[in-house]
Amino acid sequence: MKDVLAEVDDIPITLIVAIAYGTLAVLTNPFGPPEDFTLKLHDLGWLTPGQVAAGAPWRLLSYAFLHGGAVHLLMNMAALFSFGPALERSLGSVRFACLYLVTSLTGGLAVCITNDPNQPVVGGSGALFGMMGAVVAMNMRSGRHVFAFLDFEGPRRFLGWIAMQIVIGLCLPMISNAGHIGGLLGGVVVTFLWLRPGEVTSKLWQWRWATSALGASLLFWSVMPVTRWDWLAGAAERAKDPMQQDELMRATMRAAPRHLLAAPEPAPAPEPAPSPRGR
Repeated sequence: MKDVLAEVDDIPITLIVAIAYGTLAVLTNPFGPPEDFTLKLHDLGWLTPGQVAAGAPWRLLSYAFLHGGAVHLLMNMAALFSFGPALERSLGSVRFACLYLVTSLTGGLAVCITNDPNQPVVGGSGALFGMMGAVVAMNMRSGRHVFAFLDFEGPRRFLGWIAMQIVIGLCLPMISNAGHIGGLLGGVVVTFLWLRPGEVTSKLWQWRWATSALGASLLFWSVMPVTRWDWLAGAAERAKDPMQQDELMRATMRAAPRHLLAAPEPAPAPEPAPSPRGR
């Protein structure tokens, strides 16, 4: 069994993610007509909060392998190979794969919480920020206390570089800073609490349960429209894309209380009694 786990842990996840990036880029064909490119991004899994709430939770992960053009793809591919191989060797392939998926999810949840319900988001940068968060968490674990790493210039510069990327995201409207911050926080939390060697104390388990409960509640809030039928109805009214509008309306019909969707028909007025006939 250990031999099998060791072989699985040698799978090059960074390379697999890069191949997925490239394959989906070919399938979407960013150099073709813009309408076809947009439609293919939609069909292959871009993320909008409205679609997640309308019954497509898989978009919380699929968006992290799609990109909005060749420049977007090349930038994320460069970042992936900058952080991925070294971090994968430190964590192991299985943990690195978990890190990528979990931080894609936390980035997607942040988008669902903050973004317009019809604004599409694509790109693996949330997971890439999650890798940066993992590096921060590993530095936090390495000292006498969680902030001991700030005594060294290298980690301080790294934090400054992360802050600069977030500021750039605030200045450029085409960048989803919510996804970046969600991925970053997810990378810090999952690496600091879960992807760590050594003894697991009862206090650590308390933090694990608390953060897991928070994550589960945010996931429920995003994928279960039963608690937000009125939000879905408003989103359907604002939707400009007929496809999205149809998805949101169907979700509203599933989620709204029955007595609000189908009010009882008023009882028919009683027919007047026939007038007596004369003889």
